[in-house]
Amino acid sequence: MNVKAKIVPYYSFARGAFAVQKLTAALLLENYRAYVLNDLGTGKTRSVLFAFDALRSNKLARRMLVIGPISGLRRTWAREIMLALPHLSYAVLYGDKTKRLRELAKDVDVYLINHDGVEVIADELDMKHFEVICADELAVYRNARTQRTRLLKRLVEDVQYVWGLTGSPIPRAVTDVWGQCSCLTPWTIPRYFTIFREQLMLKIDAYRWRAKAGAEERAVACMQPSVRYTLDEVTELPQRVIQYYACDMTPEQAKVYEHMRATCVAMAKSKTIDALNAGAALSKLLQIAIGYVYTRAGEVVELDNTPRLQLILDLIDNCKNKVILFASYKSAVAALAKMLEANQIDHAIVTGDVTPAKRNNIFTLFQDTPRYKVLLAHPVCMAHSLTLTAATTTIWAGPCTSLETFHQANGRTFRIGQQHKTLIALVGGTGVEKRIYTLLGQNEQTQNRFLEIVEATTNE
Repeated sequence: MNVKAKIVPYYSFARGAFAVQKLTAALLLENYRAYVLNDLGTGKTRSVLFAFDALRSNKLARRMLVIGPISGLRRTWAREIMLALPHLSYAVLYGDKTKRLRELAKDVDVYLINHDGVEVIADELDMKHFEVICADELAVYRNARTQRTRLLKRLVEDVQYVWGLTGSPIPRAVTDVWGQCSCLTPWTIPRYFTIFREQLMLKIDAYRWRAKAGAEERAVACMQPSVRYTLDEVTELPQRVIQYYACDMTPEQAKVYEHMRATCVAMAKSKTIDALNAGAALSKLLQIAIGYVYTRAGEVVELDNTPRLQLILDLIDNCKNKVILFASYKSAVAALAKMLEANQIDHAIVTGDVTPAKRNNIFTLFQDTPRYKVLLAHPVCMAHSLTLTAATTTIWAGPCTSLETFHQANGRTFRIGQQHKTLIALVGGTGVEKRIYTLLGQNEQTQNRFLEIVEATTNE
């Protein structure tokens, strides 16, 4: 979308601002309600800050409220303010209610709060009278029935400028846009969700719906006015390489894997497999392949996975810059940490058990200091709003099954600020793993393909 606006010729952008950021800011300035659907790493945060700063400098706005993920408040928004627009003041509304209200009472330009934090001080936010509200990662409002979504609707009702940011507007189903549009532009969608669903989907049975042909394009078309740029259009970014690295299973792994595969084949032939037990079977196959298997009692059985560990270690050793290493199971994260420690590789660990404050400290040390060669993490904990361009290699110890998580996690290194070529290393050793990586690379929702993937094991 080639957008021209008055801001481009007269606003003094920060040095190094990209054309995509300028044009995105232009769209926001020309529309009271707008969506930024740009790809990960295209600089959406700075685009919003530029647009707000232009409004502020022309006395068209005084305050902006940014609502986003906890991980991105300090790590992304506060950091971008300090780096690009240090003349703007900000406050982070996080903690208990007393702490949030203390920060809200400050006279600053930008207020930052997490999605669920709005409920804690909703009445006080209403009384603050923001001229601009930005909802980052807008797709979290896809369910219009949640309290989170109801509060956003109430909060933005009388606000002049409301902007929504998301690189993944349809994370689950084409109908996800209805809840998001109900907050920002309710006039672009039918009044009732059921009507919208019938327009875009076909009912298969009492519980299942399937998207009609062209439904995704029709759904996103409801998010107007909007701007959508891909990373390919940011010509200033260096090249990214995505490569699959195969490793053999050990005899121990192969024996256990073959037993599980035979069980899947038997279920497929007897037609007793459905989406639910296919998902469970697939998870078990992936656990065996990576080498750490959960029992029904919740204990972890470790299988000899020496080839995989050695391949990961070689990839790390061959990278002169920092590395992000993802594993989709906590058991695998713990075991990989032992491997890194045994090889005296400076590393940090980020899982759901690590507090937000500690995570922020880890991210800062990783990005801004020589500390930590490797950031070892569960991908869900690093899937949004983080800039970690100190790393040039991302290693997947095994595939995840969420398309959104996969793309978001890969976007931590390949984004504005990256000065080097980046590598996404996909480690696998089975047909199932390679099939999942292929589907993810084709932007396929693997959650909807569990049955197909498991049935495909009959051909391994």
